[in-house]
Amino acid sequence: YIRLNLFVSGCVALPTAIIASLHDFHMRAYQRRLEEMAWTDALTGLLNRRFFIHAAEEERGRMRRTKENAALVLIDLDHFKEVNDLYGHAGGDLVLKEIAAMAHSELRGPFDRLGRWGGEEFVVLLSSVSREQAMLVCDRLRRRIEDTVIEISGKEVSVTASFGVCMMTPETPLNAAMECADGALYEVKRLGRNKVLCRDVPEGEVPPIVTTLPVRRRFGARGQKENPVLPRANDGASEPARQVGNG
Repeated sequence: YIRLNLFVSGCVALPTAIIASLHDFHMRAYQRRLEEMAWTDALTGLLNRRFFIHAAEEERGRMRRTKENAALVLIDLDHFKEVNDLYGHAGGDLVLKEIAAMAHSELRGPFDRLGRWGGEEFVVLLSSVSREQAMLVCDRLRRRIEDTVIEISGKEVSVTASFGVCMMTPETPLNAAMECADGALYEVKRLGRNKVLCRDVPEGEVPPIVTTLPVRRRFGARGQKENPVLPRANDGASEPARQVGNG
C-alpha cells in the first residue's frame, strides 16, 4: 500500500511540476515580449523615442567616465509625403522598414544606438567618434539610402535622406544636442536636402561642415541609367522620391 501510494504521488507530482515549469517559461517569455513592446517601435523594430532618450542618457553617463565624445544624428527621409501619396501608407511603411533595416546593418551593433524619432525621422547616437568619423559614417549611410531600390506594387522606388549631426562632449546636455542636430537638419533642407551637415554645441565654435552632393543619375524608361545630372550651384530643392524602372 505504501509503495502504491508513493508511486501514485510521484505520477501526480511529475505532471504538476512540468505544468508549473511550462507556465513559468511562458510567463517569462510574455514578460520579455511586454518589455520589448515598451521600448521598441512597432513598425521598424528600432528603439522608440522614449527608450532612445533613456539609452542616450546612459551613454552620456559612460562618456563622463571615459571622457569620450559622441555624435547625435537626426535623419529625415526627403519628400516622404510623396511616397505615401503615390503608394499609400502601406507603401510608406515598407520604405520605413527597409531603410531602418539597412541603417541598422550599417552601424556598430551594440556600440551605436538607432531609433525611430517619429514619422519618417530617425535618430542615431554614434559612440566614441570624432567629427571626421561621424561625417564618414553618416555620408556612407546617406549614399546607401540613395542607392537602395525598394519594390512597391511591382514598381521600383528610391528615396534620399537629409542628415543633421551634432557633436557631443561629456558635458553636453541631451536636449541641447537635439536642438543642435535639429538646427543642422533644418539647414540641410534649406540647402537642398540629401546632404550631411555637422555642428557643435555651443553653436559657432567650429564652422559647419557640409558634404558635397554626389553625382545623381536619372533612370530611363527601362531602368537604364542616362547621363549623370550634376547639381546646379543654385539648386534650391532636391529631387523628390523617384520611381525607377518600368511603369
